[in-house]
Amino acid sequence: MTEPPARSVSLGDAYAFFLPLVFMAEMMMISHSVIHAFLARLPDPTTTLAAYNIAFSFHSVAGSPMWTALMTSLALVQGRRSVARLIDFHLRISVLIVALGYLLAFTGLGDWFFGSLMGAGPLVVKEAKAALVIFMWIPPITVFRSLAYTLLMRNRRTILITVGTFVRLVALGGYLAVLPSIMSGAVVGAAALFLCIFTETVLAVLLTWRFYRALPVEAEAPPGHRQIWNFAWPLMLTQASENGVAITINFFLGRLVRPELALAAFGVADGLWKVMLGPLRNLAQTAQTLMRSTEDRRVMMVFCLQVSTGFSLLAAIFLLPPARNFLLGAVMGLTPELSGGVAPAVSLFWALAFMLGFAALFKGLLLNMRVTSQIALSALARFGVVVSIGSASLLLPDANGAVLGVSAMMGGFCAEAWVLGRRIWRPQEA
Repeated sequence: MTEPPARSVSLGDAYAFFLPLVFMAEMMMISHSVIHAFLARLPDPTTTLAAYNIAFSFHSVAGSPMWTALMTSLALVQGRRSVARLIDFHLRISVLIVALGYLLAFTGLGDWFFGSLMGAGPLVVKEAKAALVIFMWIPPITVFRSLAYTLLMRNRRTILITVGTFVRLVALGGYLAVLPSIMSGAVVGAAALFLCIFTETVLAVLLTWRFYRALPVEAEAPPGHRQIWNFAWPLMLTQASENGVAITINFFLGRLVRPELALAAFGVADGLWKVMLGPLRNLAQTAQTLMRSTEDRRVMMVFCLQVSTGFSLLAAIFLLPPARNFLLGAVMGLTPELSGGVAPAVSLFWALAFMLGFAALFKGLLLNMRVTSQIALSALARFGVVVSIGSASLLLPDANGAVLGVSAMMGGFCAEAWVLGRRIWRPQEA
């Protein structure tokens, strides 16, 4: 007797999987904005925020291969031996990442990169290099977090991911209360971020241990480094492009009349959109994990439209001046000058929601189809659009840096969604 076919995924299944990830992403991104708000209350906030922003941007781009470990693991983990092989693969790459970061932190290359190339002043460069020493230890520890979260997603226990992120946020508050007594400037933010992620990772491994023990020991050899690389390199390129958006934009903002104000304002806006809209990125993991048929794809499209609309309405709060002024001034603690620079940019967030949502969904659908080469092409398209829009700083030196940066991001996500969407609707070319 043949087994009945597996039922199609429903909107209820999608919401049950996705909603815990919403809270996870919100708390994860809130932790970044908490750091921004804390640094904004330290002496010389413009210098501190600018240094933290450019150091964090570099660490995000350099660590891009580690940020893809979750997507790679969702596709390739079959048993304990494959888990060990994936850890070995990513830790080997992380050695190169740490070495690159330390090259900038301890040599004149960092002065050239942050100063001459990024346009930051001597004090900002000094603080950025000090923060980078700490930032570069984040990518290696996230390898273990990604593997842990892979097992939780595959077992449909995404609520435990939310628990881990909640502990991260609580721990962050404790670290920020203690660290200013032993350090200052951008280093406070970098150390607090590292410590709270480390705490989250330890808890994630503990929560996942029983699922790891339940994995079989594969009879066949696990995927080799070459096989992992063939699957992962387009994702790494895509992640580098996505994270490179901020550092590329920072390069252009450094050419404006007031570069440090532009860098600080965009850093705040970048953190805020990630708080409000960051959960939409989890549409990629949702589609990659749940889609099994053409009908499932239709359901995921409807789900994406519903979720993106909801987040767009949430972001529309920034269109209301009283609410916008309260959030930027009272909540974030920004000075009037910084608040004025950020306000026009956050008013664009409602439109960014749809571009980000469908770009993430299409990426997840192609990951499910194992068509990662097209994802790399979309990364190149996004980068090209970001550079094109960012180049406006060379012609408009008095432009609002945060608006320019957010506009470049919107254009990049729109280009990515267009390239990925075209491939999805041509399955005959697989």
